[in-house]
Amino acid sequence: MVLRVYNTLTREVEDFVPLNNNKVNMYVCGPTVYDHCHLGHARSYVSFDVIRRYLIYRGYDVNYVSNITDVDDKVINRAKESGEDAFELSRKFTASFEEDMQALGVMEPDTRPKVTEHIDDIIDTVTKLIENGSAYATAKGNVYYDLEKSADRIGILSHQTVEGLMEGSGCRIDVEDDKRYQLDFVLWKNSPENEPGWDSPWGKGRPGWHIECSVMSMKYCSEQLDIHGGGMDLIFPHHEAEIHQSESCTGMHPFSKYWMHNGFLTIDKEKMSKSLGNFFTIKEVLEKFSPGTIRFFIVYTHYRSTIDFSEDALVEAGRARKRLMNASSNVKHAVSEAPDNDNDWGLSELIDETRTAFIESMDDDFNTREAIGNLFVFSRKVNSIIANEKPGRNSLGKVLDFYSEINEVLGIFDDDENSGSEEQSNGISDDDINELVELRDKARAEKNWAKADAIRDELKEEGIIIEDGKEGVRWRRE
Repeated sequence: MVLRVYNTLTREVEDFVPLNNNKVNMYVCGPTVYDHCHLGHARSYVSFDVIRRYLIYRGYDVNYVSNITDVDDKVINRAKESGEDAFELSRKFTASFEEDMQALGVMEPDTRPKVTEHIDDIIDTVTKLIENGSAYATAKGNVYYDLEKSADRIGILSHQTVEGLMEGSGCRIDVEDDKRYQLDFVLWKNSPENEPGWDSPWGKGRPGWHIECSVMSMKYCSEQLDIHGGGMDLIFPHHEAEIHQSESCTGMHPFSKYWMHNGFLTIDKEKMSKSLGNFFTIKEVLEKFSPGTIRFFIVYTHYRSTIDFSEDALVEAGRARKRLMNASSNVKHAVSEAPDNDNDWGLSELIDETRTAFIESMDDDFNTREAIGNLFVFSRKVNSIIANEKPGRNSLGKVLDFYSEINEVLGIFDDDENSGSEEQSNGISDDDINELVELRDKARAEKNWAKADAIRDELKEEGIIIEDGKEGVRWRRE
C-alpha cells in the first residue's frame, strides 16, 4: 500500500515520497493571535494533527513546525481598540490558543516559533532578497517583493491568471501607493511612531505577513519542505507569496513538494470568519460540547471537504461517537467477566481485516470519513460477538489494544467525561448502570413490573441494552 496525497500545486493525487528518505519536514501556518480562536481554526489544526499522527503511525520521522503570528496589523488594531499593549494582547491570545489545542487533543508542534522572536532572521532574509534583485526598498521605508520579474509564475499555486488575481483579490493585495506593480507584496513595512516596530536598514518597521513563514519554515525545517499546510483561504496570496520569496532566496525548487489545504468550516454555506462576524469561538462550543465530540465532528469529514456547522450537526456527531465509545466500553466490561482462555471467535481476524481497511482508507489522501466508517462496522461485529459468544480475555484485550492503536491516529476515543461541558460523550457510567440493574432486579423480585420496565426504559434511553438470560442479567452499550 502506498500513501497518496492531493497536491494543490499540481492539482493531482500523488504518491507520497519525502525528499529525504523517511524524514518529513512539515510546516503548517499558525494563527494570528488577536482574539480567541474560532471553530474554523480548530478544523484546520485538528485536520493536520491527524495527518501528522498518521505519518508517524506509518513510520515516518516527522518534524512538525507551526508558527505564531504575534505582531500584525490585526494585533495592533485590536490593541488600540482595547487599550492594551499589543505584545501583552498577543501573549494572552497565544495562551488561549494553546489552551484550546490542548483541550482538543492536538499534539504540540516540535517547534512553535513566534514572529517577534525572529526579527533579525527576517531582516537578513529581506536583505538577501534585495541584494539578489528579487525585492526593492522605497523612500517610505517599505520593502516589496518584485513579482513582475517573475510574472510568468504568478498563479503557480492558485492556478489563476494575473488578470483574475488583480480583479478578484481586493483587499487581500497590499494597496500601498509606492509599489511598482499591483501584485507586488510587502516584505517589510514602515511602522508609525505609535506602533510596534524594530530598527532595520530601511527604518523602523515590522515584517510583512508572508515573509515570516518562509523564514521560520526554512530555519526549523529545511530550505525545501515535504509538506506545507493550511486553510484553503491561504492559497493566495499567502502561500503563493511564500513560494516566490523562498525560491528566490535559496534558488531551490520547489519550496514545498506537497501543498495541502483543508476545506472551510461554514455556517449556512458561508465560510466561518471573524471578518464576517459569523463565528463561534472554540471556548464557546466547549461550553456545550465535549472536546471529543468536537474533534469527532471535524475528523468525520475528509480534510479537504467543507463542513457546515450547526448545533444539530454536533449533537449528531456526539451520538455517532458515543456508539464507538460504547463498543469500547462493552469490551472493557466483557473483559472483567471473560474466561481466561484463548477463545477468539474470529476477533483476531476481524482486527487484521479492519486494520488493513483503515490503512487503505488513510493512504487514500487521509480519508478519515471512510476510515471511521470501517470502525463502525468493526464495532458492530465486536458487539455481536460479545453478545452471543464468550471470547477469551486475551482476544478481548487485543480488541482494546486495537482501539488504542487507532486512537493514536484519530484521537477520538479519549475519555472526556470530566470536560465540564453540558454534553457528555460517554454517557452513564458503569457504576450507575450496575446500580440501576440492581434496582431493577429488586423491583422484579417484588413483582413491581411497572418500576422494572421504567428502569429498563431509562437505561435504553442512555443506550444500554438489558438482556435477561439463564445465567442472569447482562447489559451492554449500543
